[in-house]
Amino acid sequence: MFILFKKRDFGDYVSDTFQFFKATGRHYLKNYFTISGILLVILAGLTYFLFHVYFDFIISGRLAVNKNLDYLQNFTETNLGLIIIGAILFFIFIIFLSMLNYSIPVIYLDLYAKNKGNSFGAKDILDRFKSSFGRILIFFLGLFFIVTPLLILIFTLLVLLCFIIIGIPLILFAIPTAMSWITLSFYEFLNNDKNFFEALGSGFKHIQNQYFPNIGSLMIIYIIIQIAMSVFTIIPYAFGMASLFTSNGAGDHNETLSTIKVLITIIMVISILMSYILNNLLFINQGLVYYSRRENDENISSKDSIDLIGSE
Repeated sequence: MFILFKKRDFGDYVSDTFQFFKATGRHYLKNYFTISGILLVILAGLTYFLFHVYFDFIISGRLAVNKNLDYLQNFTETNLGLIIIGAILFFIFIIFLSMLNYSIPVIYLDLYAKNKGNSFGAKDILDRFKSSFGRILIFFLGLFFIVTPLLILIFTLLVLLCFIIIGIPLILFAIPTAMSWITLSFYEFLNNDKNFFEALGSGFKHIQNQYFPNIGSLMIIYIIIQIAMSVFTIIPYAFGMASLFTSNGAGDHNETLSTIKVLITIIMVISILMSYILNNLLFINQGLVYYSRRENDENISSKDSIDLIGSE
C-alpha cells in the first residue's frame, strides 16, 4: 500500500510521485480512462476535425487567397448561428472535461486515504464527482472570474519586468507557483468544508511552508512531461519533414502537402490528449504535497499507529 500521509522533502516529492504510479498506477489509470476515456476520444475527434478543416483552408488558400477569403466570409455570414452555437457547446465540453480531469486525482487520493488502499472503483469516484459537482463548479467559476484576472495582471507586470532582466527569473518561478497554488487550493476546497477564499488562503499557506521543495519538484515533473510529449510527437514530425524534402514535382509536392497536413493534425491531437493524460503526474505530485502538509500539521500516521496498537 502506498503511504499518503508522510513527511516529504524535495526528493521524496519527485520519487513518490512515480512510486505512487508504480504501486497503484494500474488501478488509478483504469478508473481514469473508464471515467474520462469516452470524453477524450470525443475530444480527439473534434480536434482532428477542426485542425483538418483549418489546414484545408490554409493549403487551398495558397493558390486562391481572395477566393478563399470570400468563401470564408460567405460561409460565416450564412452559418453564423450554427458557428456560435457550436463554439459555445465546444467551450462547455472543454470546461466540463477540464473539471472532470482536475477532480479525478483529488477524489481518488481522498478515497484512497479513507479506504486505506484502492478498494474502490470508478462508480465511487463518479458518485463523489456528482455529489460535489456544485462545489467544483463554484471553484471553477471563482477561478475564472477572480483568480484568472488577478493572474493576468501579475503576469503582465512580470512580462514588462522582463525588459529589465529581473522579470525573467520571476516569471519562471511564478508559473509553477500559480499552478501549485490553484491545485492545492482545490484539494483544500474539495476535501474540507471551506469556502472559496478560505481554500485559497490554505493553498497559499501550503506553498509558503515548503516553497522550494514543492515548486522544485513541480518543475522537475513538468520537464519530464514535456520530454515525454516530445517523444510522442517527434516521430510523425520527423516523418513529415523527411517527406517534404524528398518530394519531387508538382504531383509529389501536392501529395506531400496533404501528408504533412494529416501529420500535423495528428501531432496536435496527440499533444492535446497527452497534455490531459500526463497532467495527472502534476496533480498527483501536488496531492502528495497536500497530504504531506496534513501529516506535518496533524500527525495522522502517528495517530493511526496508536489506533492499530490499541486494536491489537
